[in-house]
Amino acid sequence: MRFYLRLALDGMKKNKQLYKPYLLTCIGMVMMFYILSSLSFSPAIRSMRSGDTVSLILILGTIVIGVFSLLFLAYTNSFLIRRRNKEFGLYNILGMNKWNISIIILLETLITALFTITAGVLLGILFSKLAELFLMRMSGAEVDYQIRISPVGILMAFIVFGAIFFLLLLVSLARVRLSNPLSLLKSEAAGEKPPKGNLLLALAGFVILAVAYYFSVSIETPLSALALFFAAVIMVIIATYLLFIAGSVVLCRILQKNKSYYYKASHFVSVSSMAFRMKRNGAGLASICILATMVLVMISSTGCLYFGSENALRGMQPYDMTATVFMDSGKYCTSESAETLRRIIFDKTQGKETNIAAYSYIETFGLLENGEIDIDGAEENTTNPSLLSQIRTIIMIPRADYEQLTGSRTELADDEILVWSSGKPYPFDKLTIEGLRTMKVRDRLSDPPVRVSTEDTIVTALIVVIPDWDVIVDELDKLDDELGSSFMVRQRIAFDLPGIDAEEDRRLMDSISDAGNEQIEKDPDCGWVFVRTESFLSTKNYYYDLNGSFFFLGIVLSIIFIAAAALIIYYKQLSEGYEDRARFAIMQKVGMTPGEIKSTINTQILTVFFAPLLFAGLHLCFAFPFVEKLIRLFGVSNRLVLILSSLACFLVFALFYIFVYRGTAHTYYNIVSTSERE
Repeated sequence: MRFYLRLALDGMKKNKQLYKPYLLTCIGMVMMFYILSSLSFSPAIRSMRSGDTVSLILILGTIVIGVFSLLFLAYTNSFLIRRRNKEFGLYNILGMNKWNISIIILLETLITALFTITAGVLLGILFSKLAELFLMRMSGAEVDYQIRISPVGILMAFIVFGAIFFLLLLVSLARVRLSNPLSLLKSEAAGEKPPKGNLLLALAGFVILAVAYYFSVSIETPLSALALFFAAVIMVIIATYLLFIAGSVVLCRILQKNKSYYYKASHFVSVSSMAFRMKRNGAGLASICILATMVLVMISSTGCLYFGSENALRGMQPYDMTATVFMDSGKYCTSESAETLRRIIFDKTQGKETNIAAYSYIETFGLLENGEIDIDGAEENTTNPSLLSQIRTIIMIPRADYEQLTGSRTELADDEILVWSSGKPYPFDKLTIEGLRTMKVRDRLSDPPVRVSTEDTIVTALIVVIPDWDVIVDELDKLDDELGSSFMVRQRIAFDLPGIDAEEDRRLMDSISDAGNEQIEKDPDCGWVFVRTESFLSTKNYYYDLNGSFFFLGIVLSIIFIAAAALIIYYKQLSEGYEDRARFAIMQKVGMTPGEIKSTINTQILTVFFAPLLFAGLHLCFAFPFVEKLIRLFGVSNRLVLILSSLACFLVFALFYIFVYRGTAHTYYNIVSTSERE
């Protein structure tokens, strides 16, 4: 066994150019996995105001890292085994059988697994507290400086990555068992034919990408964007692989037909070599492009959510505090009920409230088509992307409350209404809510009568001013029984409280809710079902917890994806360098100078190397409408912040990409230039 162990260690040392980045990547993934899993169960995180939500987000991030680690390490491990095939074939020729080679691979895998998992967990323990402090600072939570070690995180890291390395071992052993010594010796020299049907595949990729881009630019509502986002992502991934695998071959053939370009020393060698290995090369470039796009979209969107939170908060909570009474029937929603709620608030705030808005309302949603609201159809078709743009939130308020809120009087017949729309102006001259009579639109309001929350305008909202409120409420009560939908009448009082702090805000919210519940117990016939209070400060705390955790997770995953992209680039250059070394040696013997070799290398790398970055930038541009609408679901609608965030992310990533290009191009040239010295 000592002999096999020595062979395993010697093999890893001799191939340190391959194993060093692989080991570092494994350690980094284990470290990030431990950090997220330990934070998911951290008492400090769970003690935050939105600890359960933040923990759930971190658990989802841990799952993403685990799945990505399996896929990416399988890719890199296959590259390592392929590079070692010649060595294993030589062992076989010298008398070792496949069982002996399998023992060497087993020992190498055990050494790699034990070293990387242990080192990753130790580094994770070292940096987990720093990550926890960073997350809590971003969320605005109270910082806890107590250092903790997570047994659950350690156990999960060893189980998950132990299973990953076990699967990699099985794949490596299967490849050795199914091969023969001669094929192992010649595996590095085995060429790769250009894939057939390139033009057809390239056109398919172009069409699929065009459809995905069309979805992005044509989506109108956030809910439609949410329904189509994942389908568009899958389409972009498929199209990217098709274009890079098949389209790159088409590009090489077009360049070969261009005699003025092709028949030059620097272009002839590079284009010829690329055309015969573009199937694997194109897949690597597509993977780089997809990873780059994921990084750009994640950081730009989560960064916009975090940095745009302050402006979005007031849109989500237009007033400092809101108290809402939910009634079990419209007949109880009287001025007496409103006065009771007002007295409770006045007593608790000691008369400090300002900008008071008190009104009754009924809120529902439905599909709008030709001026008719289909409530039952909306509930059945909320997942149908083609109908999501027709969904409307309908908020009905009495004419008396409208006049009190605006200070203006209006004359409405029994069948006339006023309408305000949060999107485009209401396009029809009538409005029919399912089960009710048709009402004529007397006028379209340019401004809402009350400050409307962005939560109510995720889809287009309609505020409808009703003249005969009692009649409508009675009809809605009957409709509620027929459809089984909720048409609960609500009494709301919203107000501002200048100078209130977070502690007083929480105390006031609880005291208003408690007083409302006491009113229900004291007078069971008052019609109150429950009282709900909301405030700007409580929303702010929750919002920063949520968006801070999203931004933190985006940073962690981006680090993983960037490291993966850098390793793919490195291995791509390393593999092609070894493949091209013999070709350049032959070219040098027939008269190619070192300067011409370097020029050829630059041409070959630049021809396709920056294509993933350019395509990632193109994907980001067309993903912008999708991202803009999706972040509206979180209340953020600041386009300037998203533009600046996307631009900054692309510039920073481009600088990183250029840095990686310079380093890997130098590695490629060093490998190829060894043929000159030899």
